[in-house]
Amino acid sequence: LFSVFLIPSVLLAGWIGYYLGVFSPVELNIQARGPYLMVFMMHRGAYHQILEKIERVGKLLDERKIPKTVACAIFYDDPRDVPLESLRSEGGYLVDRQLSLEHPFGQQKIPRRTVIVARVKAHPLIAPFKTYGRIVDFMKMHNLKHSGPAMERYLADGVVEVEIPFEAPDLEMLRRTARSLRQ
Repeated sequence: LFSVFLIPSVLLAGWIGYYLGVFSPVELNIQARGPYLMVFMMHRGAYHQILEKIERVGKLLDERKIPKTVACAIFYDDPRDVPLESLRSEGGYLVDRQLSLEHPFGQQKIPRRTVIVARVKAHPLIAPFKTYGRIVDFMKMHNLKHSGPAMERYLADGVVEVEIPFEAPDLEMLRRTARSLRQ
């Protein structure tokens, strides 16, 4: 009788884990990304609550019939160092042109920069647990310092990309190392 419930439960848990991306591999790359133009709303508090801001920006863009490209969020603080209620972030969409906006909406240009990109097919609530640790390990291994906030891009195919800008003394060596991590 125990196995009658155990086997379906394990199968269901496995399927849910697969669906959410728990078992998906993380690709690590070094790339030049940007420039981006982002329409956003500011958020203070738990990072997992940023979705409401992204949805509000999406609604504004839809109402104005402005094409949106990619949903995204920028995270300014390390949750290991900053109290939950003080975490700062911005959620919104990348767009292709400058807009006239009023508070609480804003727009910013994100310049082209060299970033570590961690890419995973996973639910946006699962992706940070899979990607940030890999990025931190890579940065420690190569004695790198981040040079700006983290950006997450939520692609239409269920892929989440995390971009972390950094300073590097030997960029080509790091690119070769990142390529070897994918193999």
